[in-house]
Amino acid sequence: MPTLDLSDGRKLAYREEGSGPPLVMIHGSPGEGRSWARVVPHLKERFRTICPDLPGYGGSDRLEVDEPAGRMVAMGAAVARLIDSLDEPVRLAGHSFGGNIALQAALKARPEAIERIVLFEPVYFCALQLTGDDAALKPAAAHFEDYARRATAGEPEVVRLMIDYWFGDGAFGRMPDPVRGYLSASAARNAIDVRSTFLGTSTAAELAALHPPVTIVDGEASQEVVRSIARALVKLLPNARMEGLAGANHGMLDTHPEAVARLIAT
Repeated sequence: MPTLDLSDGRKLAYREEGSGPPLVMIHGSPGEGRSWARVVPHLKERFRTICPDLPGYGGSDRLEVDEPAGRMVAMGAAVARLIDSLDEPVRLAGHSFGGNIALQAALKARPEAIERIVLFEPVYFCALQLTGDDAALKPAAAHFEDYARRATAGEPEVVRLMIDYWFGDGAFGRMPDPVRGYLSASAARNAIDVRSTFLGTSTAAELAALHPPVTIVDGEASQEVVRSIARALVKLLPNARMEGLAGANHGMLDTHPEAVARLIAT
């Protein structure tokens, strides 16, 4: 895998396929760039697809400090460095936690570097804080703090609380053994990411200054909180709109890859 040297000497690894204008695609947590594997075949004839492993995942080095505070900003800065290295306008996509990092990267990159942004169910809970939507925020915050506390303590298979919340009751139990093993082993690291989603440092004014067109996609069968987050982001971003994906939930990269690709390419 190719790597990019970051400003602190650490390396960011990424996968690259196809040709055309650059398309940077950011995975969720706990995942890797290969999370987009089913989507890339529908895009690589039109775009140069670039799927980085976020710091601490896949082939990329970990952040210097592994804690929730400042985590999204640091990860966003790493992706922004990758974007700025491409020397031409980039289309940027992010899924789940990767949607949060895509927004942070757009705030850190050169203003002219981002041509368009597509976010698939970003878990940007800070947007609910910024818009004062406590009705949507408080139940989610309670659920995920309980999960993060138990995951940090090493409770076996507690990651099912996160998986079943986003993908539906019983989703974790239906996954293949290797996938369940990976998710369980990654729960403590995922808990850091989860906590960081409630500790964003970007202000409403900073988000209001982000001018590229932004499409925020939610699945028809997903948790209502994803639509609450999308509505909050539409209020905060000057050029944002919502788009629904029929029959999909948070697992849309795997269940609806062609439709996801179409939304990116539109």
